[in-house]
Amino acid sequence: MKLPACSVCQMNYNEEDRVPMMLQCGHSFCKECLAHMFAVCTDHTLLCPRCRQPSKVGNSVEALRKNFGMLSLIRRASSDCGAECDSDEDEELTDCASNPYSDRSRSNTPQASPGWTPGCGGITLDLGSHALRLLRPLSNGPRQGQDVWAGLLTGPGGCKHKVAVKRVEMPEGMDLEWIQGKIENLRRAAMWCQNVCTLYGACSKEGKLCIVMDKYPSSVQAMMQQNEGRLTLEQILRYGADISRGVAELHAAGVVCMNLKPSNLLLDIRGRAVVADFGLPEILKKPQCKKARFNGGDENATLMHSCIECTMLNPNYMAPEAWEPLRKSSLNLFWEDAVGMSAESDAWSFGCTLVEMCTGAVPWGGSSSDEIYRSVVKARRQPPQYVGIVGGGIPRELWKMIGECLQFKPSKRPTFHAMLAIFLRHLREMPLSPPPSPDKYSDPVKEVEVSGTEPSPSSTLEFGQTSLSALHRLVAEGDTDGARDLLSRAAAGKVGTSVGALLDSRNVDGQTALHMAAMRGYSEIVELILEYPEADVEVLDKDGDTPIVFAVASGTPECLKALIKKGADVNARLKDGMGPAVAHVCAFHGQPDCMRELLLAGANPNSVDDEGETVLHRAVTKRHTDCAIVILENGGCGSMGIRNAKDLTPLHLCTATANVAVVKKWVEIATKEQIETAIEVVSSVGTALVMAAALKKAHGEEARDLVKILLAAGANPTAMDTQRGQTALHAAAIANDVEMVKIILEAGVDVDARDIHTTTPLHVALARGSKACVGLLLERGANCNVQDDEGDNAFHIAADMAKMVRENLDWIVVMLQQPDAAIDVKNHSGKTLRDLLEALPREWISEDLMDALATKDIQLSPTIFDPGDWVKFKRSVRTPTYGWQGARPRSVGFVQTVVDKEQLIIAFCTGEARVTADEIVKVVPLDRGQHVRLKSDAKEPRYGWRGQCRDSIGTVLCIDDDGILRVGFPGASRGWKADPAEMERVEEFEVGDWVRIRPSLTTAKHGLGPVTPGSIGVVYSKRPDNSLLLDLSYLQGPWHCEPEEVERVEPFKVGDRVCVKRSVAEPRYAWGGETHHSVGKISEVSSDGLLMIDITGRPILWQADPADMEKVEDFKVGDWVRVKASVSSPKYGWEDVTRGSIGVVYSLDEEGDVGVGFCFRSKPFSCSITDMEKVPPFEVDQEIHIAPTVTEPRLGWSSETSATTGKIMRIDMDATLNVRVAGRSTMWRVAPGDAERLSGFEVGDWVRLKGSSGLKPSYDWHGAGKESVAVVHSISDTGYLELAGCFRLGRWMTHYSEVEKVQTLRIGQHVRFRAGLTEPRWGWRGASHDCRGVIIGVHADGEIRVAFAGLTGPWRGDPADLEKEEMFDVGDWVKVREDIEEPKHGWKGVRPGSVGVVQGIAYESEGDEYGRPLLIGFCGEQERWIGLHSEVLRVQPIRVGQLVQVKASVKQPRFGWSGHNHGSRGTVTLIDADGRLRLHSSIGTQKTWMLDPAEVEVIEEQPICIGDWIKVKGSVPTPVHQWGEVTHKSIGVVHRIDDDGDLWVAFCFLERLWVCKPSEMERVDAFKIDDVVRVKKTVVTPRWGWGIETYASRGVVTGVDADGKLRIRFARREGRLWVGDPADVELDSEAPCIT
Repeated sequence: MKLPACSVCQMNYNEEDRVPMMLQCGHSFCKECLAHMFAVCTDHTLLCPRCRQPSKVGNSVEALRKNFGMLSLIRRASSDCGAECDSDEDEELTDCASNPYSDRSRSNTPQASPGWTPGCGGITLDLGSHALRLLRPLSNGPRQGQDVWAGLLTGPGGCKHKVAVKRVEMPEGMDLEWIQGKIENLRRAAMWCQNVCTLYGACSKEGKLCIVMDKYPSSVQAMMQQNEGRLTLEQILRYGADISRGVAELHAAGVVCMNLKPSNLLLDIRGRAVVADFGLPEILKKPQCKKARFNGGDENATLMHSCIECTMLNPNYMAPEAWEPLRKSSLNLFWEDAVGMSAESDAWSFGCTLVEMCTGAVPWGGSSSDEIYRSVVKARRQPPQYVGIVGGGIPRELWKMIGECLQFKPSKRPTFHAMLAIFLRHLREMPLSPPPSPDKYSDPVKEVEVSGTEPSPSSTLEFGQTSLSALHRLVAEGDTDGARDLLSRAAAGKVGTSVGALLDSRNVDGQTALHMAAMRGYSEIVELILEYPEADVEVLDKDGDTPIVFAVASGTPECLKALIKKGADVNARLKDGMGPAVAHVCAFHGQPDCMRELLLAGANPNSVDDEGETVLHRAVTKRHTDCAIVILENGGCGSMGIRNAKDLTPLHLCTATANVAVVKKWVEIATKEQIETAIEVVSSVGTALVMAAALKKAHGEEARDLVKILLAAGANPTAMDTQRGQTALHAAAIANDVEMVKIILEAGVDVDARDIHTTTPLHVALARGSKACVGLLLERGANCNVQDDEGDNAFHIAADMAKMVRENLDWIVVMLQQPDAAIDVKNHSGKTLRDLLEALPREWISEDLMDALATKDIQLSPTIFDPGDWVKFKRSVRTPTYGWQGARPRSVGFVQTVVDKEQLIIAFCTGEARVTADEIVKVVPLDRGQHVRLKSDAKEPRYGWRGQCRDSIGTVLCIDDDGILRVGFPGASRGWKADPAEMERVEEFEVGDWVRIRPSLTTAKHGLGPVTPGSIGVVYSKRPDNSLLLDLSYLQGPWHCEPEEVERVEPFKVGDRVCVKRSVAEPRYAWGGETHHSVGKISEVSSDGLLMIDITGRPILWQADPADMEKVEDFKVGDWVRVKASVSSPKYGWEDVTRGSIGVVYSLDEEGDVGVGFCFRSKPFSCSITDMEKVPPFEVDQEIHIAPTVTEPRLGWSSETSATTGKIMRIDMDATLNVRVAGRSTMWRVAPGDAERLSGFEVGDWVRLKGSSGLKPSYDWHGAGKESVAVVHSISDTGYLELAGCFRLGRWMTHYSEVEKVQTLRIGQHVRFRAGLTEPRWGWRGASHDCRGVIIGVHADGEIRVAFAGLTGPWRGDPADLEKEEMFDVGDWVKVREDIEEPKHGWKGVRPGSVGVVQGIAYESEGDEYGRPLLIGFCGEQERWIGLHSEVLRVQPIRVGQLVQVKASVKQPRFGWSGHNHGSRGTVTLIDADGRLRLHSSIGTQKTWMLDPAEVEVIEEQPICIGDWIKVKGSVPTPVHQWGEVTHKSIGVVHRIDDDGDLWVAFCFLERLWVCKPSEMERVDAFKIDDVVRVKKTVVTPRWGWGIETYASRGVVTGVDADGKLRIRFARREGRLWVGDPADVELDSEAPCIT
C-alpha cells in the first residue's frame, strides 16, 4: 500500500517529525512543513497552502490536531513494509567490513573512497550506475526545503553502500548538469585532502537535488550538546588540529569552505573531525536573484553572483567581507578569482566556531541577521561571547589566536597552517588521551563505575589521564558533588590514579584544580581540595602565581580564608616573586573583605611592587575607597608619603581624585610623624593642599573639605604650586570660592600671603573680578597698599582692570575709606591711581567715587562735554544757576549745544534747559536696541502705564530730539513714551552665565572680528557701561559685546552625555575619527566653555566647541520617541520607518544604540540615540482620530473612515493604540504616528488654566489667576477653544492643552466660600465666609446666583470663589470620624470608625452650620444614631459580590468568627439596610457569615496588565496555545492583550510574541535598574553563555529591555555588559553594594 504523503514536501508521513497535522480548514500537512511555514510568519496564524484560509496556531504547530485517520493508515502500511526496510538497512555491505579504506575505519585518505569496492570503480565511480534509496531522515537543514537522509546505494553487481544524502530544493532555473559538473570538480579537488568528508556526486530524486557523501556517526555540535554546551580543552585542541589540517589542504587545492560551523564538522568512528559541506553554498545559490550582477554580457554571469540571500550562509559565522563583497568580481568557488570571500573568510568562520566550542554559546546568539550585520560590518565588533574565553582555562596563545581570526581586515587573520602549528604545540603538552569512541560518549569515570570491572593496564593509563582532565572540567563547571565523588573514589583507588596526581595535574596554563577553584570563587571546592593532605597551597602555575592570587582576584573571602588557614603565603608575589604582591592584586580589584583577611593574616600593607606602587597607590588609583580605608586601618598609614615612579604619593592621588573619605580616615588614625612625613611632599604640581585648592568647580565641595582637613592636620598654608607659584589662598581667590577662602583664613592663614610674584590674594581677586572674595578679604583686613613685582598695589590693579570688571570702581570707593590708603604711590610704569582713572571714560566714574577721591584731595581734570553726551544733575545741586526750567533733580537729558566751557544747553523731555558745567555729570547713555524697564523707585511713569506694568521689559526703539524714549513692548502696537530718568537697562546676565551669540546677528556694535554667530561662551565680566566680555574657547582673549547680542543657553556640566549636532558639517576641532553618532560623557569643562569629552573606545579625551555639541536626551526603556527632524538618515537607514512614525524605546545599548519598537514592525528598529527625540505619549481615555494628512493608516482603516473618532482604552508596549469606537465590537488598532489628539472638551465645559504648565498661555487671559473659571463657548478644528468668563468682557481663544476641566456647579447644589478666600470678586455684599447657600441660577459665562439665608435677593458670584458643599443623601455610606472626642448627641453604641448607612434627617434635632443632623443606621444597634454632618465622612459602599476579609487590626468581630479566621475570605451575598454584611464562605460552622462593614476590607485582585512580568504557573501542564520554546522557568513581559483576552508576551529569547491565556500565568517581581543580582545556582549554563562570570559573581542591573532582557555590569568585567535572561538570575539581597 502506498503511504500517504505531504502535498508540500512530497515526503511520506510518519509518526515522528512528519506527523500529519490538520489545519482548521480540514487540510492536512506534515508537521515539518507547517513548522517551517510557521517559523517565517510574523503572527500566530498560518495560511493553508491549498485554500489560503487562516488557522490560528498559537505558539507552536503542536497546538494543531493530528490527523488520526491518516496515522492509522501509516501504522498499517508500516507493519507491511517494516521487515523489508529493516533487512535492506541492516544487510551486511559487500566487501565493506574488510575494506581498510572504509569510513568505519579511518578518515579520508588518498588511496580510495570509503565504502567502495573495486568492482564499483573505486573513486571514479559513476553515480548513475548505482540506485539510490532513501532510508530514514537524519536531520533537518537550517533552511526550509533542506534535510539530510540516511541512504543506501545499490550497484549493478549487487554491492550496497551506506551513505548520507543531503536533499535540497531545486532552485527555479537551476541547471542540473551545471550543478553536477561543479560538484564533480569539487570532488576531484578534495579527493586527496585529509580530514575532509568524501563527496560522491549529485543526482535528482523526487524533484529534489540529492548530494551523496560519506556518512559519519557524530558531529562536533552533537558532542557539544552532550557536554552541556562546551567542549573540554583536549577536545578543542584535537578537533581544532583536525579541522585546521583539513581546511589548509582544501585551500591548497583551491577550495574555499565558506560554511565552517559546528554542525558541518563531523566526527568519524575514531573521533577525528572532518570538514563537510565545503564549497556547497556557492554552488547551491539562487540563480535568479534580484541582486545578480551581469558582467559584460556574459550569459553565465548570473551563475557567479554573490549575496547572503543566495549563498544561504549562516549569519552567525559570516565574515565581514561575506556581507558586503567587493564589486570587482563575484564570489567564486576557486578563491583566486574571488574578491569578496577568500581563505581568510574561512578563518573568521573558524574563529566563531572556536568561540562556540569554548563557551557553549552561539556567536551573536540572540541577535537577528540585521543586528549581526550592524555589529560585524558597521561597528566592526567581535562576537560578545569571545570575552568569555579569557580566564576560562583556555591557553593565552589559543584565545589570542581566536581573536586574530576575528580581525575585521582579512589580511590580519592567521593562516590555517599557522593555526595547525599552535594546536599541535599545545597538544604535545597535554597528557596523551585517545579520543572517545562514538558509541561511548559518556563520562569515562561513570563508565568504570557502571561496569564494576577492573580496567586493563593500558586502559588504566588512558582512564587516569582522562580523570585528570575530568577534575578540571568539574571544577570549571562548579560541580562540587562531582569533584567530591571523583576525589573520594581516587582516594579509595577506584579510578586508576591517586589524589595527588589529580590535584597536581595541570591545564595548558599550568593551573591546578585548586587554581581554577580559587579563580572561579568556588569556596566549597577549595575547602574540599584542601581537606586532602596532598593539596599544595603554594603550587605555582605557568606564570608563577599561587592559588591565593586567584582567590583575591575573584573576591571570595571564603576561598581566601580556607587558603590562609592551610598556610598560604599572604606576602607571595606574582611572576615568580618579581611582580606585585597579593595585596596589590586585591587592591587593584577592590576587594575590601579580602584585603582585611590578608592584612589580619600578616600581609604587608606598605609593600611596594616592581613599578614603585604601594598597595594604597593601587586602591586609590582605581577609586576603591572601601579597600583603601581597610588598608589604612590595618597599618597602611605609612604608605601615604611614599612616591611612585611619577613622584606621586597616595595623598596626591586622593587629592587629585577628590577622595575625601580616605584622607579623612588617614588624618584620624595616622600618627603625627606619619602625617608630617606625607603632608608636605611636593608633586609636579605642588603639595596636597595646593592641589586641593586648585580642583575644578565640579569638585568644589570635596575641595573645600580636603582643604579644611589638610589645614587642620598641619599643612603649610604658604606652600606654592610649582607651576604658577601661588598658594592655596590665591587659588581659592581666583576661583571666587568664597567658602574656601573663609576656611583658609579661619585656619590662621595670613590674609596678605604673597605668591612668587609678591601678589596678594586681594590682587588676584580684583584682577579676576572675584566680587565675593574681594569683599571677604577686605573685611578680614587685607592690606591695599602691598605692591607686587610690578609696583602695583590694590588701587592700581582695581583701576587698571576697571575697563573689564565694573565692580572694581566700587571697590576703589571702599578701599579709599582706609585711613592709610597709599593713593599717591606710583607703580613701575610711573602711574598713580589718578592717572589710571583719568584714562577711563568719565561717564564710568560715579559720583560716589568722585566724592571718595575728594576726601583724599584727589581732583580729576574737568569733564569735557560734547553734543550728544547724556547727563544728569549732580545730587549735590539744590537749585541750578538758571533754575530747574521744568526739569527735575533726577532728570536725564543729552547735551544739545555747548555754549562755552561753562554753559551748556541740555535737552530734557520737558524741554531745553541752560545749565553750567559744574552742575551736571555724565551718565552711561541708553541706546537703540537696548532692553530697558522701569526703575524700582519710579512710582508713576511720567506718561502713564498705558497697559504696561512694573515688570514689563521693552526695547528702545528710538530717542526723540527732546530726549523722550520710545520703547517697544510685546503686544503693543506703537512705541511707549518714557522719561529716560525713569528707565534703566536690564541686566540679564551675570558672570559665569553660559550664552550664545545670536545666530541671526550680522553685525555687532563692537565688531564681530573672528567670532562666528551661534558660538557659545561664558560671561567673563561686565564692563561699567553694562556691556559684556565673553570667554570663547577658540579666542585667546575675551570678546566684547552687548547683552542684546547674546542669548542665554543651558550650560554643559560634567557628566552630561553629548554628541555633535547634525547641522555641524565639520567640528571646530575636527572629527578625529568620530561621527555624528558618537556619544560621549563630559569629563571636564574649561572656564571658556571648552569641553573635554570621554568617548567609549577612545584612548584620549576628545575636545569640542560647545556650539558644536548638543545634549543627548536621557532615554529610558518605555519612552515614546521619533526620528529628529534634523536627521537626514538614521544610523542604520530608514527601512520602513518614516519621520512621522512614533515608537517606544525597547532597549538601550551601552555604546549608544537604541532599539525602538514600532507597531507596524515585528522587530525593533535599530538606530543611534542621537537619531531620536522624545515625544509626548498618548494616554488612556484620550480621544483621537486619524490625522487629516494621513491617507492610509499603517494598520489599515479596519472599516473606519477619517471622520471616525474614538477613545483610547489600552496601549500596547509597541505603542499600538487600542481605540473604542461607538458601535464597534472590537478595538480599532491605530498607529500613534497616524493619530491626532482631540481636545476632549465640549461646549459648556468649565475650564481653568493648568497649574503645572509653567508656560505663558498662547493667548493672554488678561491678568486672570489660575483659579479663574471660564466656559467653553466654541471649539475650532485646530484645537483652540473660544472661552467666555464672568471676570472679563468678550471672549478669547486658548489652546486646549493649556486648560483643564473643572467640576461644573449646577442649580440646586449647596455651595460655600472657598477656603483661603480673602474677598470675592465683587465683594462680600452682606455675605460672610461662613455662609452656606443654594445655587438658583447659572449664566453662560459661568456667573452664578446663590441664595444665602438672611439676604433679601440672589447673590452674584464668580464660580472660582465658591466650592460645592458636601451633602449626604439617604442611602449614602458614612463613617464616624476618628478624631471625634464626644459627639453632640452622644455615642450610644457607636464608636469612632463605625460604618453605617444614612436613613433620614432628624428635623426635630438641632443641627450645625452644615444643616440638620442625620439619622444613621449602624448594624447591631436598635436605634438610629443621630450625627452631625461634621462628625461623619463619606465612604465607598460595599457591593454584593465583592470579596472581603476581616481587617488584621480586628481582634474579635462583632458577630463572632463563626469558625473563620483572619485568612478567611468571603463573598458578600446580602447587605441589610443598616449595612450588616452577609457573606458566603466555604468554611465555617454556618452557611452565612455576618460581619460589621467597619471590620472588613475589600480584596481587589488586579488583572494582569500590559507591562507586567509573568511566567507560566507551575500547575499548568501545557498551555492552551502550546509551549513553543517557553518553559515554566521562562519570564516574559506582557506586550499586548487582544480582544479575546489572550496575552501576548515578549520573551528575550523569542523574536515574536508568545500567546497565552491569563489564567495560565502569574505575576513575578520585575528586575529594576540598580538591583544586585547573581546567576541562579540551578542554572547549568546561562542562555547566552557564562563569559568570565561564575556563580559567585555579583553584578548590578544597568539596563532592562522591554522584553525583560537584562544588561548587567559585573565587578570584574570590563567593556561590554553581560546580557542575561531574567530566568537565569536572581536578586542577591545579602551582597554588598557593587560599584
